[in-house]
Amino acid sequence: MTQVQIAHEFERLKPWVTKFLIEGREYGGQFDAMNDDRISQFFQYFPTAATILEMGALEGGHSFALANRPGVRQVVAAEGRRSNVERALFVQTLVGNEKVKFVEANLETFDLSTLGTFDAVFCSGVLYHLPEPWAFIDRCAQVSPNVFMWTHYAGEYEAEERVHGLRGKWHQEGGIKDPLSGLSKRSFWPTLGSLIDMLTASGYRTVHIIGNQLDHVNGRAVTLAATRN
Repeated sequence: MTQVQIAHEFERLKPWVTKFLIEGREYGGQFDAMNDDRISQFFQYFPTAATILEMGALEGGHSFALANRPGVRQVVAAEGRRSNVERALFVQTLVGNEKVKFVEANLETFDLSTLGTFDAVFCSGVLYHLPEPWAFIDRCAQVSPNVFMWTHYAGEYEAEERVHGLRGKWHQEGGIKDPLSGLSKRSFWPTLGSLIDMLTASGYRTVHIIGNQLDHVNGRAVTLAATRN
């Protein structure tokens, strides 16, 4: 495919969030997923992960970054929006990385066990879009003993709701038409303490807080790695 044809396809499939470097030229959006610190943080805690389940693949930027690491045999990348899966599959034809398998799946309800079991789950930017995050973490625990997560959470002063025994707040989502939103009308943001409670209740006995961003522009955010060991 020529550069003109590549540019035409990127234009046809827009809008893009993720930036891709193809044969020395940049295409797509602004988010540089390939050089995201969360990739190196994931492998810092799970260096031997050979099979990875990625939750919320978006357009495949993190997917290919994970698959490019030595020792990784397969990345199954689940994504709820068909248009994003289409974009990711197009990029895959350009980068040629066949270790990634893209799956269209509504992560609010999808039975992850149908995808098999994995050394680790990579979950960045997903949990805070879900109305029942505790159920999602339960499903993750059924398929992997290890999970890496980056998510927003509710501050203690914001936690005016108690849902499923967890403290937090409801957050308004943009719905299916917003590419950076959840699929439902609202999501539940637990407090950091309730998030840790969710993880431990699902069997993740050890939780490492990698980073805690109190001043993130979109709300408090935490990076963590949890394991059943």
